[in-house]
Amino acid sequence: MQAKLFGKRLMRARKNRQLTQVQLAERIGASTTTISRYENGLSFPSKRRLSEIAHFLGVKVDWLLTGFKED
Repeated sequence: MQAKLFGKRLMRARKNRQLTQVQLAERIGASTTTISRYENGLSFPSKRRLSEIAHFLGVKVDWLLTGFKED
């Protein structure tokens, strides 16, 4: 899984919810730097954090990881 593609999907989902990196970071208990690193493909969240992000943004973990949606 490419971290850069994950980061682009994360950013898209965050912006679709009209959230800033600061707001997302506060909601999931992370730093703004951490969210920035995720979105820029420099790091990747743990399974637990990935699940929290997906739940909060209203997207599936699979979509964040692969870009594919279930029909």
